[in-house]
Amino acid sequence: MANDYTDVGIFERDGRIDNLDRSIELLWERRDEHAGVLGQFFNDQMAESMSYKLSSVSSVVGMPVENEDTEEAPYVTSAPGFDKTFTLVPYRLFVRVTGTMLLADRFNNIVAQTGGLITSSMRRIEYLRAGTFTNAFTGTAGADGKPLVGDDHPQEDNRATNWDNEGTGALTGANFQALVLLGQNMTNEIGAPDPVDIKKLLVPTALRQKALELTGSVLAAEVSTNTKTVIIGGIEVVTSPHLTGSATAYFGFGDREGENKGLHEIYLMRPELANTGNNPVDIPIDKRIKFITQVGFTTSRNVIGSLGT
Repeated sequence: MANDYTDVGIFERDGRIDNLDRSIELLWERRDEHAGVLGQFFNDQMAESMSYKLSSVSSVVGMPVENEDTEEAPYVTSAPGFDKTFTLVPYRLFVRVTGTMLLADRFNNIVAQTGGLITSSMRRIEYLRAGTFTNAFTGTAGADGKPLVGDDHPQEDNRATNWDNEGTGALTGANFQALVLLGQNMTNEIGAPDPVDIKKLLVPTALRQKALELTGSVLAAEVSTNTKTVIIGGIEVVTSPHLTGSATAYFGFGDREGENKGLHEIYLMRPELANTGNNPVDIPIDKRIKFITQVGFTTSRNVIGSLGT
């Protein structure tokens, strides 16, 4: 039997008849936990207005050259960085409970159910994070005018060759190893070696078993040479059911911290649950959840991904 359900945001007797039905001996609260895992890949920071501008700052310069004390001093400056402006967006959701509903609530669950606003906000934020990976291979949203993952990112010093954080092919032992080595061959703003050591592998649920087989095997998977798994063995696998954009894409994450992650979660207001209105006697519970945020990226040498096709 289908539920007679309309998402009107008010707990009333007609809409929550299960809470009153004496023939129901137990009313259980359905599981609605926040199980977000993507936040670990983002740099979390606070803003002071609805607009937040990030710009990369570098201390990387060329190497010293032979130069005697009496010769002209070889001064140098670092290349300017890329910048990007994030426009923050407000998110809100409300719920009301009537006084009659509270009086008739025989299971004392109504107040607990209004707490779903908190988990719903966490779920929204997790989907915002996931959107960064859904669109990782297309568009021009990066501070350098490129997608998050690509093989032609321009260096801050335009005299250096482009850098590459895009692997190829499906998640196999050989392709994953090539992705890890791509991180080891990463270059910095002037094109000098700047290795990224891949520590975690992010996959959708469809690739979980494959990822665990590749990283957990003592011997190299998919081959019969009995060689040991040394480059990809032991890398931590992170699975997210929110990665709904592709069942084949996978991402390696390095050991960079803070703004060097290149992925940003910016708040003007973190999720806040508060009472609204004057709380009249017949509507004793009238609450809203609100947060103001933007999730996105500038450029990231810490992420190396493959579309998996």
